Amino acid sequence: MYPLNWFSSVHFGPCPSSFPWWGILKTGTPIAISFTALSIVLFDRRPRLSLRSRKGKWYTLTPTMSSGEVIFKGVVEVYNASSRANAIREYHFRCKLPDGTWKDMESERYKITAFRSGEGPDEPETFNETPLSLAPYSGAELPVQAIVKLPRPYELPVAVEIEDLFGKTYCVHVTAIS
Repeated sequence: MYPLNWFSSVHFGPCPSSFPWWGILKTGTPIAISFTALSIVLFDRRPRLSLRSRKGKWYTLTPTMSSGEVIFKGVVEVYNASSRANAIREYHFRCKLPDGTWKDMESERYKITAFRSGEGPDEPETFNETPLSLAPYSGAELPVQAIVKLPRPYELPVAVEIEDLFGKTYCVHVTAIS
């Protein structure tokens, strides 16, 4: 006689497979779980960038040599909150004039190499880097720069707008100080 033979003789009641709802539950549960997982994955695949200003004095205004223009420099942070990789393809800058209107600023990709005294050139600093790829669930700091024809103000509200790979735009407002 087998040692577990007594177990087969014990009666626990009707088998759950004999109930009609058991078949519905057995078939419906995996379908519901799969549908929920697919919904979450597809929802998370949408491009979502978050653009933030840095805290502190990161935004400056510098006059140009001709002193008819002002250079805006700063650093903004961008975060990719999606499971899909994304890239920044374009930058737009606007400044708010004292009369309340917004004026477009000139911007392009800038690469500046500074020279230290006697040590040779520093590593070049790149502003408005495009295309800038962002891995899923990651972030990066963006050095930004733009030029506008204005007399040198003490402070200037600036709207920094970026456009991602999918054409969606994101904006952050900062105040630059001379």
